[in-house]
Amino acid sequence: MKTQGYTAAELAGFYAVLDRAVCEAAERDLQISIPTMVQRLFEAADRGERDPMKLASIIIGRPDHALQTEAA
Repeated sequence: MKTQGYTAAELAGFYAVLDRAVCEAAERDLQISIPTMVQRLFEAADRGERDPMKLASIIIGRPDHALQTEAA
């Protein structure tokens, strides 16, 4: 997982997506650690994903978007 090479705007967007995903995970009582969420976020970003909805799905482990991203 790399965290360098992203623009300030991309990092701000990632933070917003992560924040929403953390809130959703808490609301749904999902047991996902923040380090795991960050890892999933940057793995998807490293593959080129930038869509906030897809990133959020990947972060909390919704397979519908995760599988589409991996197939792309």
